[in-house]
Amino acid sequence: MDYSSRQYFDEISRLRFEGNLSVAIERCHDAISAYPENNFFYKVLGDLYFQEKNYVAAPQAYLEHLKRLSKKPEHFKAFARFYRQFTSEASESLCVHFREEITKAIQNREIAPNIHQLLMETFGDVFVTDDYLKTILYKSNSDCHLDEIKRFIETASADNVRSIIFYQIRQENYCANTKTKEYLISVAEKKMLYSEAQQLVGKIIARQESPNPTMIRTLLRMSRKQQDYHYAEQILTIDEGLVEKSDFNVQYELVYYFDSTGNSELLDKILKKMRNSAESSIPIARILYNFYLTFDRFEDAQILSEHIQKLIDRKYTEKKGNQHQDRSEEQLESEQIVWQRVKDLVSDKEHNRQMLALRDLLKGFSHELGQPITNIRYKIQLQQLRIKRGIATMDEVQDLFVTILAQTERIGFMLDRFRPIVSSKSVQESFCVNDCAKQVFADLSDHLSQCGITYSFREDSQVSLFGDRIQFSQVFYNLVLNSMQAIFNNGEIAVSISTAKNMIRILFSDNGPGIPEENRKKIFEPFFSTKDPTSGNGGEGLGLFVVWNILKMYKGTIQLNHKFKNGTQFIIKIPVKEENYEPSFNS
Repeated sequence: MDYSSRQYFDEISRLRFEGNLSVAIERCHDAISAYPENNFFYKVLGDLYFQEKNYVAAPQAYLEHLKRLSKKPEHFKAFARFYRQFTSEASESLCVHFREEITKAIQNREIAPNIHQLLMETFGDVFVTDDYLKTILYKSNSDCHLDEIKRFIETASADNVRSIIFYQIRQENYCANTKTKEYLISVAEKKMLYSEAQQLVGKIIARQESPNPTMIRTLLRMSRKQQDYHYAEQILTIDEGLVEKSDFNVQYELVYYFDSTGNSELLDKILKKMRNSAESSIPIARILYNFYLTFDRFEDAQILSEHIQKLIDRKYTEKKGNQHQDRSEEQLESEQIVWQRVKDLVSDKEHNRQMLALRDLLKGFSHELGQPITNIRYKIQLQQLRIKRGIATMDEVQDLFVTILAQTERIGFMLDRFRPIVSSKSVQESFCVNDCAKQVFADLSDHLSQCGITYSFREDSQVSLFGDRIQFSQVFYNLVLNSMQAIFNNGEIAVSISTAKNMIRILFSDNGPGIPEENRKKIFEPFFSTKDPTSGNGGEGLGLFVVWNILKMYKGTIQLNHKFKNGTQFIIKIPVKEENYEPSFNS
């Protein structure tokens, strides 16, 4: 909007605010005369007439607005909103006349094809001018005409397919279980109309008492192809319950979902269920084998590879009616060499990843150190200059000392944050993980109380690890300090320790504001922080990085629970030997 048109807009807005609608309408006509192709002023004019309840002039202005939307289809929402308001307030005869005027404009090609398509998708058969397409829309409500619909769609454009799907989405009297709808969904997927097909699948699932596995699989598959699971998460409850009752086809899609959300716990569970299905099925076993390779689970892949060969041998034997010869020792040895080479390649890949992480760490560390060092250098140079000119004062010298101390403390604090993962002065011993967590809360209890934060601790077993107890305690210190910085009032921190299948599981939760989605993939990177690094209370972006590194020393993992809605929750898992934990002592 240029300066002159902006002046028109400002004046019209002021007049409208003052309630002087008649003058505002006059100025709007002046603006249209000056800018006849600007669709915006037609919209404003339509709104002014509608505000006056002039149900004859308002739709005429909005029709002109509609004719000029071809290059700005994103403004169609304003027309759609007006149309719904108008048809709910105006008389039936005026509504019919408005629809006829729009239809006439479509037939005269005064409305661009892309805007006509939006009219059909938004308002259905009302603005369908192709009589045969309109017939197909009506026939798509049942399976009786499926063959005719198939013939039509074989040569139909993507827009016509989209029109049929949107027509089905808008239907009120809806039957979810029809072959026609399933066919339309498959066609939409082939034409890559994923969003449209997802909406139809979502409506079908919403009408079913128990969601059809085929529809669940389809919804997840299209989400995967779009690399966006938000719509599926709105329609489905994707949790352990769905995992338990899922068939193989749904399990296949859930693997991709849990991988994309970083939920390693449910990913493990779904792979185990697939392993059961792979016991007697070669195709399923091969699919699972590929998943194992994708997730660098080479030990599992190697075992499954041998199982697949046994299934093949058994099938061959049954088919031939005689004993199939065992594979030769040379073949087995060759396979072992291949597997070792694959493992070596993965090891090299991990080494390269670690070197890249180290490079980023040193780069960030250099940058963070550079700031306080630069501050110190600048202050000293400035003071030297003032001394040379004879204008320095003792107060300024004292201020210099304060600055140097503050900046060196900042450097020292940063080095302290690294000490848990680089210190060689450590005592290796067996220690109780539960006691580590309790001691951290005891040490910080006064600080927590001052901040208005309560904490709870739940345990179902005692777990021991071998290593540096003080170093491991830093995991809890850093997590608690992170939560304290995020929580403002009435804070709660909860820690739960449990064990299952030689694995310690720690849930660390707080009721703070949570971590924004755009930051979730960065939180374990060194020097990533949204806090002020000069505050002296952390903020360098090292807390979670240190936690991640300490846990890695114990072959443990930490991940953010994306499903946790009441703040932030981290899931920590550490493998332990069976003799290192005791069963529940609270029961």
